[in-house]
Amino acid sequence: MRMVKVLILEDEYLIRESLKKIAYGNHLVDMVIDTHHAKEAIRLAKEHKPDIILLDIGLEGEGLNGIEAAKRIDELNPGTYFVFITGHSEYVFESFQVHPYEYILKPFTEERVKKVISSLADRIAKGNNYITNQENIVIKTKDEICFIRQDDVIFAEKQDKYTLIHTKDNILKTDKTLNEFEERLGKNFFRVHKSFIVNFNKVKMIKEVSTRSYEIEFYGYDKNALMSRYKFEKYKDIFIPS
Repeated sequence: MRMVKVLILEDEYLIRESLKKIAYGNHLVDMVIDTHHAKEAIRLAKEHKPDIILLDIGLEGEGLNGIEAAKRIDELNPGTYFVFITGHSEYVFESFQVHPYEYILKPFTEERVKKVISSLADRIAKGNNYITNQENIVIKTKDEICFIRQDDVIFAEKQDKYTLIHTKDNILKTDKTLNEFEERLGKNFFRVHKSFIVNFNKVKMIKEVSTRSYEIEFYGYDKNALMSRYKFEKYKDIFIPS
């Protein structure tokens, strides 16, 4: 099991020190390099080839911002995972150019950063560090911007004017409509009801609960989704092949 290297680009000293402490708190991290200069971060990335980079976007007195630095580092080290930690939510879509693993808004909680580092470090240390970033979707909740791999989504449901995204670890609430969410999903997702979209790969069982609807159960998850009779007839050859 190999150890993990982390690079931090942050121009605020106290925040940089806090991130260093959090990173070193992970037992799989054996090196943390930090700087407050974008150009220095590029040089350090070339020299040390970090696995994970935690970086701010708006850097005081810099000719380059964090996204521009990330682009140059990505060209040098394509396998690097970028985690933007910033007070600037308006840059979220521009950051897609380097396919960040996560986008955390300041003020951040220590627990949130720990969780992201732990998730990445575990994956990298086990050698399972390839992530198809293009399969990520972005969920903007009330106070967070979350990058989620499509395969982690179990199902999505409409609830009043919101959409709830169910994953194994939590439920995210967004004001994006179910229709908007559906447009961003891959071929393994099916609209099985006007209020539900399910990940076919997570479906464990479909059972009839009335003459007009079915209930879908999922592997390793205790919440269910509904399926209309019309959608069952439409998709039954997929869900129940002959």
